[in-house]
Amino acid sequence: MVILERPFVSDLLVETLEKNNIPVLRNEMSELRVSKGNVMSDNEFREEYKKIGKLYTCSENALGWIYEHIDDKALLDGISIVKDKAAFRKICRDIYPDFFYKEFNINEMQDVDTDTLVFPCVIKPSVGFLSKGVFVVHNPEEYRKAVAALLADFAKAGSDFPEFVVGKSRFLIEEYIRGEEYAVDAYYNENGTPVILNIFHHKFMDESDTSDRLYMTNKGLFDQYEGPFADFLTNLNGTLHLKNFPMHIEFRYDGKKAVPIEINPLRFTGFCLNELQVFISGQHPMVSYLRGRRVSKAEMWQGREDYTYAFGVLELPADESDKTFNEEKFRADFRGVIDVRRVPDRTSGVAATVFLRTETENIHDLDRIMSLDMREYVK
Repeated sequence: MVILERPFVSDLLVETLEKNNIPVLRNEMSELRVSKGNVMSDNEFREEYKKIGKLYTCSENALGWIYEHIDDKALLDGISIVKDKAAFRKICRDIYPDFFYKEFNINEMQDVDTDTLVFPCVIKPSVGFLSKGVFVVHNPEEYRKAVAALLADFAKAGSDFPEFVVGKSRFLIEEYIRGEEYAVDAYYNENGTPVILNIFHHKFMDESDTSDRLYMTNKGLFDQYEGPFADFLTNLNGTLHLKNFPMHIEFRYDGKKAVPIEINPLRFTGFCLNELQVFISGQHPMVSYLRGRRVSKAEMWQGREDYTYAFGVLELPADESDKTFNEEKFRADFRGVIDVRRVPDRTSGVAATVFLRTETENIHDLDRIMSLDMREYVK
């Protein structure tokens, strides 16, 4: 069962829903995007969920409808705990007892005694989406500048996303987690056992970069990290007791331990990054979860051992938001482009998403995506 919502629904997702006759909630987005298939009213969808017990969304904008219409305490409690970053940190306290974090109301941020903080640290909304309002600061002066920018940033973000997505009232200040960042798509099955579907290396230009520009995956990532990440999810569910629960998790890994940054409930990686899996194995992660048709790691990478697959999120320049993405120039500048998807919803601030494949020995060619001047790629 699936709820479609802003900011983006891919053609591939719609085709997969229709091909597999997966129930879809009738709302503004499904009316716009789904021309055939199993589209249900609020009541029909709610009753079908009681029978099936599996729910997937492509955006956290769907959470409002779920809170209002789905009477499943275990599901709603699970969403609330993992969505609220401060509550999630409390849950993880037994696993990481020395981890520093504090929570503040937005009105308290300017009065925080910076002597009580651990630098470098990260400021982020307790409930957030797409890196909005996220700042890495290294000293008190940077903290004060970040808070000023944060107030302006969220004045705009509040008009683009619902309150339960951006959570304007509370913010978390936590120690900067060292190590490389990884994005993982997984779900707890009917027995509460974690099943990992995607592992992406989320690349950054430097320590202060918080963008969502570049994600990459290859067989080596699965070989190295599937075990440690599965172990964390197993330990976590000893507290959460979740079942039939899809999620997107972001980790930092320093070579010794995996520390979670956040968990996003009932969806996999956003803007259809999770669909990179379709270009690798031919299987949509949503179907893997809803129909229990997981592709094994051996099947996934057979014949693809020497390739790296990548996904890029390319933003619209703030001062040129009336322009469109120059796909021709991008294809000319980058080898191995598999697919380009323009994003029509301009409130997201994203011009397009791109899928690529390259030989792993040439993986560093992809790093150019992180430093693109997007003014050169709009017309």
